[in-house]
Amino acid sequence: MTRLRTPNWANKLFYLLVLTDLGFILLHFLVFIYSSRQWSPTSDVHFYSVERDRGMPEFFQYTKEFWCVLILGFIALRKRVLTYLSWMFLFLYLLLDDSLSIHENLGLYVGNQLGFTTLFGLRSADYGEILVSGVIGLCLLAGIGFAYRMGDQVFRKSSKVLIKSLLALVVFGIVADTIHIVTPDQFNKMIGLLEDGGEMLVMSAMTAFIFMLPEQVQQHNLNLTSVATLPPRVVELESQDRSVKR
Repeated sequence: MTRLRTPNWANKLFYLLVLTDLGFILLHFLVFIYSSRQWSPTSDVHFYSVERDRGMPEFFQYTKEFWCVLILGFIALRKRVLTYLSWMFLFLYLLLDDSLSIHENLGLYVGNQLGFTTLFGLRSADYGEILVSGVIGLCLLAGIGFAYRMGDQVFRKSSKVLIKSLLALVVFGIVADTIHIVTPDQFNKMIGLLEDGGEMLVMSAMTAFIFMLPEQVQQHNLNLTSVATLPPRVVELESQDRSVKR
Protein backbone atom coordinates (compact mmCIF):
# COMPACT_ATOMS: atom_id res chain seq x y z
CA MET A 1 0.00 0.00 0.00
CA THR A 2 1.40 3.38 -1.06
CA ARG A 3 1.79 5.81 1.82
CA LEU A 4 1.71 9.56 1.53
CA ARG A 5 4.69 10.88 3.46
CA THR A 6 4.64 14.52 4.46
CA PRO A 7 8.03 16.15 3.75
CA ASN A 8 9.42 18.65 6.23
CA TRP A 9 9.09 21.56 3.80
CA ALA A 10 5.33 20.86 3.45
CA ASN A 11 4.91 21.19 7.21
CA LYS A 12 6.76 24.51 7.12
CA LEU A 13 4.53 25.72 4.27
CA PHE A 14 1.45 24.71 6.26
CA TYR A 15 2.64 26.65 9.32
CA LEU A 16 3.44 29.67 7.15
CA LEU A 17 -0.01 29.70 5.55
CA VAL A 18 -1.82 29.16 8.85
CA LEU A 19 0.18 31.89 10.60
CA THR A 20 -0.73 34.26 7.78
CA ASP A 21 -4.40 33.34 8.22
CA LEU A 22 -4.15 33.92 11.96
CA GLY A 23 -2.53 37.28 11.25
CA PHE A 24 -5.53 38.26 9.13
CA ILE A 25 -7.91 37.04 11.85
CA LEU A 26 -6.05 39.19 14.40
CA LEU A 27 -6.27 42.11 11.99
CA HIS A 28 -10.00 41.45 11.72
CA PHE A 29 -10.32 41.82 15.50
CA LEU A 30 -8.47 45.13 15.32
CA VAL A 31 -10.81 46.28 12.57
CA PHE A 32 -13.80 45.26 14.70
CA ILE A 33 -12.45 47.12 17.75
CA TYR A 34 -11.53 50.29 15.88
CA SER A 35 -14.27 50.22 13.23
CA SER A 36 -15.86 53.33 14.75
CA ARG A 37 -12.63 55.27 14.15
CA GLN A 38 -10.98 56.35 10.97
CA TRP A 39 -7.26 55.60 10.80
CA SER A 40 -6.67 58.09 7.99
CA PRO A 41 -8.87 60.30 5.82
CA THR A 42 -8.61 57.95 2.83
CA SER A 43 -8.42 54.48 4.45
CA ASP A 44 -11.15 51.86 4.54
CA VAL A 45 -10.40 49.68 7.56
CA HIS A 46 -12.95 47.08 6.51
CA PHE A 47 -10.68 46.19 3.59
CA TYR A 48 -8.71 44.19 6.17
CA SER A 49 -11.74 42.30 7.52
CA VAL A 50 -12.01 38.57 6.74
CA GLU A 51 -15.73 39.12 6.03
CA ARG A 52 -15.09 41.76 3.38
CA ASP A 53 -15.69 40.62 -0.23
CA ARG A 54 -12.51 41.24 -2.25
CA GLY A 55 -10.74 42.43 0.88
CA MET A 56 -7.09 41.65 1.57
CA PRO A 57 -7.76 38.36 3.45
CA GLU A 58 -10.05 37.16 0.65
CA PHE A 59 -7.42 37.96 -1.98
CA PHE A 60 -5.06 35.71 -0.02
CA GLN A 61 -7.75 33.02 -0.20
CA TYR A 62 -7.98 33.53 -3.98
CA THR A 63 -4.22 33.08 -4.20
CA LYS A 64 -4.31 29.73 -2.38
CA GLU A 65 -7.12 28.46 -4.61
CA PHE A 66 -5.25 29.63 -7.71
CA TRP A 67 -2.11 27.79 -6.58
CA CYS A 68 -4.16 24.61 -6.12
CA VAL A 69 -5.57 24.92 -9.65
CA LEU A 70 -2.08 25.38 -11.11
CA ILE A 71 -0.52 22.47 -9.22
CA LEU A 72 -3.35 20.04 -9.96
CA GLY A 73 -3.29 21.06 -13.62
CA PHE A 74 0.49 20.57 -13.64
CA ILE A 75 0.12 17.05 -12.24
CA ALA A 76 -2.61 16.16 -14.73
CA LEU A 77 -0.84 17.48 -17.84
CA ARG A 78 2.86 17.39 -17.03
CA LYS A 79 2.83 14.12 -15.07
CA ARG A 80 0.10 12.72 -17.33
CA VAL A 81 -2.19 11.70 -14.49
CA LEU A 82 -5.47 13.02 -15.88
CA THR A 83 -7.54 11.97 -12.86
CA TYR A 84 -6.28 15.09 -11.06
CA LEU A 85 -8.26 17.20 -13.54
CA SER A 86 -11.37 16.33 -11.51
CA TRP A 87 -9.90 18.05 -8.46
CA MET A 88 -8.53 20.89 -10.57
CA PHE A 89 -12.05 21.70 -11.82
CA LEU A 90 -13.37 21.70 -8.25
CA PHE A 91 -10.74 24.20 -7.08
CA LEU A 92 -11.30 26.26 -10.22
CA TYR A 93 -14.98 26.48 -9.32
CA LEU A 94 -14.10 27.48 -5.74
CA LEU A 95 -11.87 30.25 -7.09
CA LEU A 96 -14.49 31.54 -9.53
CA ASP A 97 -17.28 31.23 -6.97
CA ASP A 98 -15.35 33.17 -4.32
CA SER A 99 -14.22 35.90 -6.72
CA LEU A 100 -17.39 36.24 -8.85
CA SER A 101 -20.07 35.24 -6.28
CA ILE A 102 -21.49 32.60 -8.62
CA HIS A 103 -23.71 30.76 -6.16
CA GLU A 104 -24.99 34.03 -4.66
CA ASN A 105 -26.01 35.44 -8.05
CA LEU A 106 -27.43 32.18 -9.37
CA GLY A 107 -29.09 31.53 -6.03
CA LEU A 108 -30.90 34.87 -6.18
CA TYR A 109 -32.11 34.11 -9.72
CA VAL A 110 -33.17 30.54 -8.92
CA GLY A 111 -34.86 31.60 -5.70
CA ASN A 112 -36.91 34.22 -7.55
CA GLN A 113 -37.76 31.86 -10.40
CA LEU A 114 -38.87 29.00 -8.13
CA GLY A 115 -40.62 31.33 -5.73
CA PHE A 116 -39.20 30.01 -2.46
CA THR A 117 -40.92 31.45 0.57
CA THR A 118 -39.19 32.83 3.65
CA LEU A 119 -38.93 30.13 6.29
CA PHE A 120 -36.86 29.65 9.48
CA GLY A 121 -35.34 33.08 8.94
CA LEU A 122 -33.96 32.14 5.49
CA ARG A 123 -34.85 34.21 2.46
CA SER A 124 -35.79 32.96 -1.01
CA ALA A 125 -32.27 33.78 -2.23
CA ASP A 126 -30.75 31.74 0.63
CA TYR A 127 -32.66 28.62 -0.41
CA GLY A 128 -31.60 29.29 -3.98
CA GLU A 129 -27.96 29.48 -2.93
CA ILE A 130 -28.20 26.17 -1.07
CA LEU A 131 -29.82 24.53 -4.11
CA VAL A 132 -27.24 25.90 -6.56
CA SER A 133 -24.31 24.92 -4.32
CA GLY A 134 -25.77 21.43 -3.88
CA VAL A 135 -26.31 20.79 -7.60
CA ILE A 136 -22.89 22.11 -8.68
CA GLY A 137 -21.20 20.30 -5.79
CA LEU A 138 -22.83 16.97 -6.69
CA CYS A 139 -21.74 17.33 -10.34
CA LEU A 140 -18.14 18.03 -9.35
CA LEU A 141 -18.12 15.20 -6.81
CA ALA A 142 -19.52 12.81 -9.42
CA GLY A 143 -16.50 13.63 -11.61
CA ILE A 144 -14.16 13.02 -8.67
CA GLY A 145 -15.94 9.76 -7.88
CA PHE A 146 -15.46 8.54 -11.47
CA ALA A 147 -11.80 9.57 -11.38
CA TYR A 148 -11.41 7.75 -8.04
CA ARG A 149 -12.47 4.48 -9.64
CA MET A 150 -9.95 5.00 -12.44
CA GLY A 151 -7.13 6.42 -10.29
CA ASP A 152 -4.01 4.85 -8.85
CA GLN A 153 -3.17 4.40 -5.17
CA VAL A 154 -1.69 7.89 -4.74
CA PHE A 155 -4.76 9.53 -6.29
CA ARG A 156 -7.13 7.51 -4.12
CA LYS A 157 -5.25 8.26 -0.91
CA SER A 158 -4.92 11.96 -1.75
CA SER A 159 -8.62 12.10 -2.68
CA LYS A 160 -9.59 10.67 0.72
CA VAL A 161 -7.61 13.43 2.44
CA LEU A 162 -9.08 16.13 0.19
CA ILE A 163 -12.65 14.83 0.65
CA LYS A 164 -12.30 15.09 4.45
CA SER A 165 -10.94 18.63 4.07
CA LEU A 166 -13.75 19.46 1.65
CA LEU A 167 -16.33 18.36 4.22
CA ALA A 168 -14.74 20.74 6.73
CA LEU A 169 -14.91 23.49 4.09
CA VAL A 170 -18.62 22.75 3.55
CA VAL A 171 -19.26 23.00 7.31
CA PHE A 172 -17.72 26.47 7.43
CA GLY A 173 -18.86 27.64 3.99
CA ILE A 174 -22.46 26.44 3.92
CA VAL A 175 -23.55 25.32 7.39
CA ALA A 176 -21.90 28.20 9.25
CA ASP A 177 -23.08 30.62 6.55
CA THR A 178 -26.68 29.48 7.05
CA ILE A 179 -26.33 29.86 10.83
CA HIS A 180 -24.78 33.29 10.21
CA ILE A 181 -27.92 34.43 8.37
CA VAL A 182 -30.35 33.48 11.15
CA THR A 183 -28.12 34.47 14.08
CA PRO A 184 -29.16 37.51 16.16
CA ASP A 185 -27.12 40.66 15.64
CA GLN A 186 -25.19 40.39 18.89
CA PHE A 187 -23.63 37.08 17.77
CA ASN A 188 -23.55 37.82 14.05
CA LYS A 189 -19.96 39.07 13.94
CA MET A 190 -18.61 36.07 15.84
CA ILE A 191 -20.35 33.56 13.56
CA GLY A 192 -19.12 35.48 10.52
CA LEU A 193 -15.56 35.28 11.78
CA LEU A 194 -15.97 31.54 12.46
CA GLU A 195 -17.27 31.02 8.92
CA ASP A 196 -14.66 32.99 6.98
CA GLY A 197 -11.74 32.31 9.33
CA GLY A 198 -12.51 28.59 9.30
CA GLU A 199 -12.60 28.55 5.50
CA MET A 200 -9.21 30.23 5.35
CA LEU A 201 -7.59 27.73 7.73
CA VAL A 202 -9.03 24.70 5.94
CA MET A 203 -7.93 26.05 2.56
CA SER A 204 -4.40 26.56 3.92
CA ALA A 205 -4.28 22.90 4.98
CA MET A 206 -5.53 21.79 1.55
CA THR A 207 -3.03 24.03 -0.22
CA ALA A 208 -0.06 22.70 1.75
CA PHE A 209 -1.21 19.14 1.05
CA ILE A 210 -1.62 19.76 -2.69
CA PHE A 211 1.82 21.38 -2.86
CA MET A 212 3.42 18.06 -1.91
CA LEU A 213 1.39 15.96 -4.39
CA PRO A 214 3.72 16.39 -7.43
CA GLU A 215 6.56 14.88 -5.40
CA GLN A 216 4.32 11.99 -4.31
CA VAL A 217 3.15 11.32 -7.86
CA GLN A 218 6.69 11.43 -9.23
CA GLN A 219 7.94 9.01 -6.56
CA HIS A 220 5.06 6.64 -7.27
CA ASN A 221 5.81 6.72 -11.00
CA LEU A 222 9.50 6.03 -10.34
CA ASN A 223 8.57 3.05 -8.16
CA LEU A 224 6.36 1.67 -10.91
CA THR A 225 9.12 2.16 -13.49
CA SER A 226 11.73 0.43 -11.32
CA VAL A 227 9.40 -2.51 -10.68
CA ALA A 228 8.60 -2.81 -14.38
CA THR A 229 12.31 -3.17 -15.24
CA LEU A 230 12.95 -5.97 -12.70
CA PRO A 231 12.82 -9.64 -13.71
CA PRO A 232 9.45 -11.27 -12.85
CA ARG A 233 11.05 -13.56 -10.22
CA VAL A 234 12.51 -10.55 -8.33
CA VAL A 235 9.15 -8.75 -8.39
CA GLU A 236 7.47 -11.87 -6.97
CA LEU A 237 10.03 -12.18 -4.17
CA GLU A 238 9.71 -8.47 -3.24
CA SER A 239 5.92 -8.81 -3.16
CA GLN A 240 6.19 -11.80 -0.83
CA ASP A 241 8.63 -9.90 1.39
CA ARG A 242 6.18 -6.98 1.73
CA SER A 243 3.39 -9.41 2.64
CA VAL A 244 5.50 -10.95 5.41
CA LYS A 245 6.35 -7.49 6.82
CA ARG A 246 2.67 -6.54 6.97
